[in-house]
Amino acid sequence: MYSKTIVLAAISALFATQAIGASINVNARSVSVEERAALIAADPVAACNCPGNCKHKNGDSCKFYENGNTLSGQCVTDGDHLKCVA
Repeated sequence: MYSKTIVLAAISALFATQAIGASINVNARSVSVEERAALIAADPVAACNCPGNCKHKNGDSCKFYENGNTLSGQCVTDGDHLKCVA
């Protein structure tokens, strides 16, 4: 009697996990709020220079915070460093 219950519970658990797994798109990478916030620099100079954005070049897109707003722009040469100009 208990063996039928155990088999039924195992089959139910298998079907439940299959249904949950099917509803999740494993190919799409979900980005958390913290990860998105980490991608935006604190100021225009940090948006285009090291340590976080060492590979930026003149003309690359950039984002930075200013007065609580997120501004998008392009990196331009400003003296000996790059600066994000919105």
